[in-house]
Amino acid sequence: METTKLTFMQALKGGFIAGIIAAGANNLWTLIANVLGATIPPSFVFPVTVSSIFPLVIGAVIYFLLMRFAPKPTLIWIVLSLGFTLLSFVPVFNTPQLPDGTTLDSTFPLLVGPMHAISGILAIWAIPKFSK
Repeated sequence: METTKLTFMQALKGGFIAGIIAAGANNLWTLIANVLGATIPPSFVFPVTVSSIFPLVIGAVIYFLLMRFAPKPTLIWIVLSLGFTLLSFVPVFNTPQLPDGTTLDSTFPLLVGPMHAISGILAIWAIPKFSK
């Protein structure tokens, strides 16, 4: 059986598709979290969309480099993605205000915690799946 090497454009495509899915899921979660009582900051759709797509595209570049140059790249990818996902939860519980000065209330973790999990899961699963 012949194996083909992952190209940079395939990886970018996978990251972009994963990012679009994450943006949709995270914006949908914003609506659900609002129904559950979370306070939604003004103009939240644009930052959620960009913050869903951009990290997964960057992740796709890392995925490409691992697939090309690392021994056991799949294992490293999973561990690295899980590590970044867990690390991304630190500001979820430690951010008193947004960069624009908006003060956050106690519902902020309910709003953004699941978004970080969604993006992390999509990094692990969707980038490899859609990079083929």
